[in-house]
Amino acid sequence: MAPDGILAVNVEGIITSANRSFLALVGYDSAEEIVGKPFTELMTMRMEDIPKFQGMFMSLMKGESPSPSEFLYVRRDGTSRWAEVHPGLMIKDGYPVGVQAIMRDVSERKNAEKLTQESHQKFEGLFRHNPEAAVYLGQNFKIVDVNPRFCQLFGYSAEEVKGKDINDLIVPEDLREEAESLDKDAKNGYASHDTVRKRKDGSLVPVSISAAPVAFENDLLGHVGIYKDITKLKNAEEHLGELNKMLEVTNEKLHVVGGLTRHDVRNKLSAVTGNAYLLKRKLAEDPEALEQLADMENAVRNVETIFEFARKYEQLGVEQLVNLSVGKAVDEAASLFPSLKGIRIVNECHGLTVLADSLLRQLFYNLIDNSLKYGKKLNQIRIHYEKAEENQLRLVYEDDGVGIALDAKPKIFNEGFTTGKGSGYGLYLIRRMMEVYGWTIQETGTPDNGVCFTIVIPEKNQDGKENYQLH
Repeated sequence: MAPDGILAVNVEGIITSANRSFLALVGYDSAEEIVGKPFTELMTMRMEDIPKFQGMFMSLMKGESPSPSEFLYVRRDGTSRWAEVHPGLMIKDGYPVGVQAIMRDVSERKNAEKLTQESHQKFEGLFRHNPEAAVYLGQNFKIVDVNPRFCQLFGYSAEEVKGKDINDLIVPEDLREEAESLDKDAKNGYASHDTVRKRKDGSLVPVSISAAPVAFENDLLGHVGIYKDITKLKNAEEHLGELNKMLEVTNEKLHVVGGLTRHDVRNKLSAVTGNAYLLKRKLAEDPEALEQLADMENAVRNVETIFEFARKYEQLGVEQLVNLSVGKAVDEAASLFPSLKGIRIVNECHGLTVLADSLLRQLFYNLIDNSLKYGKKLNQIRIHYEKAEENQLRLVYEDDGVGIALDAKPKIFNEGFTTGKGSGYGLYLIRRMMEVYGWTIQETGTPDNGVCFTIVIPEKNQDGKENYQLH
């Protein structure tokens, strides 16, 4: 069977024969269904195409040779496909006896051409209207086309650059080797690099280059390069670098000055404390003087407390957060007190580790210190944890002392707030620690029934690391 469909028509336009391939193409079962009918009545032809085929038929009858034609034909089942028709005049004994049309289905080719055209239009749209400078290069890296943004960035017109080697045009001489290395990367796939390129006027512009091959059906057509102007980014990076250097110098000065100041003043305070002790011995019989000396010693202790707070505050956010044992931190904090005054500490946090720094121990020290100072009828301190909603963890510190008055609760984490016995910096430091860790803390106890500090720890921190682990 011939692979192409063949249809024969006599000089009067009546179908005389059709091969099996033609019947298969158009969906007929036998030639008898169409033989003897005018070709213009074939249901495979669209109404708008009939004049075209009539004209082709008349041209053949006049001895002319019309060119092959492509058209949409309709199969018997109603589906449409593309065909290419090659018409020819049939001659017998020197006289025309009819027309033979050879029909070939070209739907796959037409669909491929349509897809190619659509892809080209999309590529052209993306290339032409890209907000970044774009260049289309041939296989030899000669410029085929550039978009308007390329002309704006580098100062050339499209006519000036077409056919030029991209490296000869915009690459500074000292970066030629770098550019050739990028070309090799682009040939192998995708290339990306931050560098500088040269404008028409000789000035340099910092750019981020991305390059990739353009291929069709595994055939390399060329390459596309994108140049993003990163002048503002580079300026911002340089400015940020300068600020970081200034910040490092400032921090170093503050650290040195703060450390030296605390050390020097503590030495002076030691002299004050020593002299106060000697004066107390000399003035043992003078109650008023002893009271004034006691106030002086208390003021010295408050100054030392403030200095210690300043030292701890300087450490906030400096250390890298690591996994630390909560149970161990509680034990170490309790061991720092010369006497717990018979208070029982129940530590139920062994087996829990959290992402924190060395100040974790200070957190529990400050809480225990507050309980000892203000608990009054205190007998027990308990630290434990429990799972909460959304995979959060509650770390709970509670005691059985007198608790916190309702009017004081909103202010206990404020800087400098105190009921009269402390510095007012212990709970404030804890609040700042919570901010650094990404945790939250609330006091949820009931007055006369003890304090209850509830720390809520999210499952993960802002960097996606696990905030806690249970062992």
